Amino acid sequence: MYIKRDRVCMFRLPVLLGLGLILNGCMVGPDYQKPAASLPEHWDSVKKAVDNADAGIEQAWWQNFHDSILNQLITKVSASNLDIKSAGQRITEARAVRASAGAVLLPSGDLMASANRQGNQLGFPSGGPSNLSSLVKQPFNIFKSGFDASWELDLFGGHRRDVEATEADLEAASLSRADVLVSVLAEVARTYLDIRQYQAQLLNAQATLDADNKTVEITRQRVEQGEAAGVDMPKAEAQQAHDQAQIAYYSNLQAQAEYAMDVLLAEMPGATHEIVHEFKAVPLSDKQLVLAAPAVVIANRPDIRNAERKLAAATAQQGVAVAKFFPDVSLAGFIGLFNTNAGNFLNVSSKSWSMGASVLWPILSYGTLSANLDAADAKQQEALTNYQHSILAALADVERSFTAYNEQENYTQSQEKSVIANQHVYDIASERYREGLTSFLDVLDAERSLNASRSQLILAKAQTSQNLVAVYKSLGGSWQQVADAPADAGQHSAMGLR
Repeated sequence: MYIKRDRVCMFRLPVLLGLGLILNGCMVGPDYQKPAASLPEHWDSVKKAVDNADAGIEQAWWQNFHDSILNQLITKVSASNLDIKSAGQRITEARAVRASAGAVLLPSGDLMASANRQGNQLGFPSGGPSNLSSLVKQPFNIFKSGFDASWELDLFGGHRRDVEATEADLEAASLSRADVLVSVLAEVARTYLDIRQYQAQLLNAQATLDADNKTVEITRQRVEQGEAAGVDMPKAEAQQAHDQAQIAYYSNLQAQAEYAMDVLLAEMPGATHEIVHEFKAVPLSDKQLVLAAPAVVIANRPDIRNAERKLAAATAQQGVAVAKFFPDVSLAGFIGLFNTNAGNFLNVSSKSWSMGASVLWPILSYGTLSANLDAADAKQQEALTNYQHSILAALADVERSFTAYNEQENYTQSQEKSVIANQHVYDIASERYREGLTSFLDVLDAERSLNASRSQLILAKAQTSQNLVAVYKSLGGSWQQVADAPADAGQHSAMGLR
């Protein structure tokens, strides 16, 4: 039962109260229903649609890179990362809040004991009876012990709506942890790819510098023998100095990436270097990626499910705000001992009991209550907008990452051909220079082009893997494998491999 705020007015409240008492236990406010989302049947970036049945279940996407060090880092980060731990602590907090909200629905009671000494000082007109005046001024004691109980009846469902909200908040906290986990694991993979890329760039720069050293020596000999122009020597040394600077550049980038991984691992600086100091090539996946239908992907992403649960909580809070317009009915009771003599404090003959009910109706607070309801409505609309935005953002995220991955693969293949061609040109230029058929400038140009193409190929391969990680992240990842998923998280990653 949802009472519109424009209908909550003073002359109708008695009618509403009577209806509420007849429908004992009804719940005011809107009943939540998950909004229907309009989703495309197929991905725009995929030429041929992939049926759900054709897409396999990806359990641990990082294993597709066939890198034992990456697998080790993923396992370690899942257990030690501080962002993940913090998200887990928010789950514990939400669970406690839900338990507290549920406890309000039950009666509460306290064991109590009290002792008071009291005197009543009364004034009488002049000439009043002195003995009576002395009597009433005589102090006396009150001793009381027993069990107090109270129960606030949830006739209009305000507390039950609050329980609904806290349950949705708990589920949202669990999904928030899953979303954090997806992001952290993707960041680990990206950082690891950076480290391996910089290592490969360092190795290429060192090989280039070794070639420069040999070239400088050969050039010096040719200049001394009069077989080369004197200007060739400064050119060779300039190229040598340039390539020497590249080593320092990539060494710094590698160190920065390792320190970033230390933070992800929640380790002191230097821990990652002990794990990755031995050179390994940039890991690549040899599997063909297949996307499931958009509806499956959207249902799997924890950030969207988190937004949906927040919408459910905001809707329940609307009911909490509506219930504030209605009376609070409470029952109270006491059973115990009551007397004025300390010697008879525990005498059962002084037993006492009481019971009663109270009604609290905020009849002069409708301005505040209406404002609170307006705020609850606005928060619900904000949550709905955020949910709709998260779906659109997720669709664009998948399309963008998958397009980037496909295009990057094409670029990498072209770059591989460029390296082969530049290697061939360099070999010919070097041979012709040794035979005295060309100038050293041609060799420098060929070497510069070869080194640049090699560096671009390393970057292209690393970027291909980076883009693949972005695709896995956009699909929601396989967070169920390493996260405490909520009860309804039985779905798996919407990703298949062929």
